[in-house]
Amino acid sequence: MTLIEVMMSTMVVSLGILGLVALIPLGTHLTERGTRADRIAIVGERAFHEARIRGYFDPSRWIAPNTPPFTGTGPRFWEQTEGDFPLPLRQPYMIDPMFFPPDNSGTSTVYHDSRRFFPYTTKLSYGIDMTDDDRQHTTLAKPVRMLRLSVSPQPASDDPLSIPEARMAFESEDDLAFERPSDGEAPPIQSFYTRDAVKGTNNHNTSGVSTNRDGEIRRQAAGEYTWMIMLTPEPLDLYRVAPFAPTVPPNPPTLSAAQAAWMHPPINTAASGSNSVMTGILNAAATNEYVASVLILKNRQGTIPTGAVPSGGVTSGSDERWQTNERILRVDPSSFVAASGGATGEIQIVQYGGTREDAEERTLKASNGDWICLVRRMPSHDYNPPGTGTNTRRLPRGDVYLWYKIVMVDEVVDSTGSPTGTTAPFTRYLTLSGPDWPVDNDSTVSNREPLQPTHAIMVEGVVGVYTRNVRLQTPNLWTP
Repeated sequence: MTLIEVMMSTMVVSLGILGLVALIPLGTHLTERGTRADRIAIVGERAFHEARIRGYFDPSRWIAPNTPPFTGTGPRFWEQTEGDFPLPLRQPYMIDPMFFPPDNSGTSTVYHDSRRFFPYTTKLSYGIDMTDDDRQHTTLAKPVRMLRLSVSPQPASDDPLSIPEARMAFESEDDLAFERPSDGEAPPIQSFYTRDAVKGTNNHNTSGVSTNRDGEIRRQAAGEYTWMIMLTPEPLDLYRVAPFAPTVPPNPPTLSAAQAAWMHPPINTAASGSNSVMTGILNAAATNEYVASVLILKNRQGTIPTGAVPSGGVTSGSDERWQTNERILRVDPSSFVAASGGATGEIQIVQYGGTREDAEERTLKASNGDWICLVRRMPSHDYNPPGTGTNTRRLPRGDVYLWYKIVMVDEVVDSTGSPTGTTAPFTRYLTLSGPDWPVDNDSTVSNREPLQPTHAIMVEGVVGVYTRNVRLQTPNLWTP
């Protein structure tokens, strides 16, 4: 064998060894990704069952920011139906005790406006002020927000969960915390919550109450994974659920325009003299059938903004956390390409204001593996424009909230289609994987239109969504 042959053989063997070595980090990465996906799936299912066991699907346990003694300043639309089997108003809710606590003003009755609704307003991406009254009376452009709730630690209580209680119920404790010793060959050391050790005779003090001999109370968890639960009612076709009438006895009490604007289904008060009958709407629209979506977040703490919503909404000059943590985006309905059978689809998200940097780094920021919620207000049938005075129309049937996983992200382009241009609005195409999108095939000829999403919601840190149908835990005729 010649020297050249030996060198060639050595080179082939070396390349083979290098190839095997290169597979080690790839295999480690894939293993970690699989382990993480498995953990997320387990956390989602466990969070759902734990919420049901703890009674968090019982509306009587829900605490709204304007529930006494937490009065707040927002419109009161936290109502229930009448009768022996009350149900909450048919609207979406977000159970999120981790985001619910009061501010640092020293009083428990003051809440940040940012914590009142999910998601908070985003004028930057939407292009207009999301709290504009003109937008509240428009069916398709009404802000797609929902009331953010906490829950009471026990029945018949108006107090929300404290931070420690919320962490016990909405934070995973499976990822135990360890300290790595300086000796690389020594095993990791389990971390414990500790306090001063108290030693007594037979580990008891004089009062007979057990004390902690070593100061170790319980194991610490990293707390990387937390969750919140979105509850969306099943859509319903409401046809002439109630006439509109002023508040004249013996008619039921009425809602103000501000209150009715936030009701779900949204009540168009402009066509009824800014009044709508309460009882008929509530009883016809109530339901105990909801879709529960458990949003699993990783390392959420530290990305939550504090303080009130910036004046005028979130803009390009606001704190970056306001622009990224929770954001409402407008989507181009004509860009939506739905696919059946859980296959991929496409959507285009839009930023109307701000700069290219805002779009790329904050508002339209998205990566493969992120999650996005597509939203559409289901149109009313036989719709009559505001001001016609006609009360025989059907009301909107509800909202659609469906979560999708982003599998591919295109670059941000400006209004000219340039990937480097600076002319607003800015857009970005996303390829999605998720459930089938509903199709509307029951509209009148004058109102026939595809049921395409008009909004999108993105939340920083969402790594998984676990969805299940659920019946609210209410003492009603349908409760098993």
